[in-house]
Amino acid sequence: MWQSELKELKINLSENVRVLRGSQGLSQEQLAFDAGVDRTLVSKIERTIANPTLEVLTKLAVVLGVPVARLLKP
Repeated sequence: MWQSELKELKINLSENVRVLRGSQGLSQEQLAFDAGVDRTLVSKIERTIANPTLEVLTKLAVVLGVPVARLLKP
């Protein structure tokens, strides 16, 4: 079912954003500011609560220096 695939993608996104952010020494606040999104959205993404738009994924990927697809990979 698509729900299980969505859940898996959200988990991958959560872990990848957290790891990439941490490896670059960025706080949630700094990542959010640099990407032009709200800090609470970054927090929700990292907790698998948010379902970010393609625009938000692109902004985060640019700041983190990776392709969007990298954020969704296991």
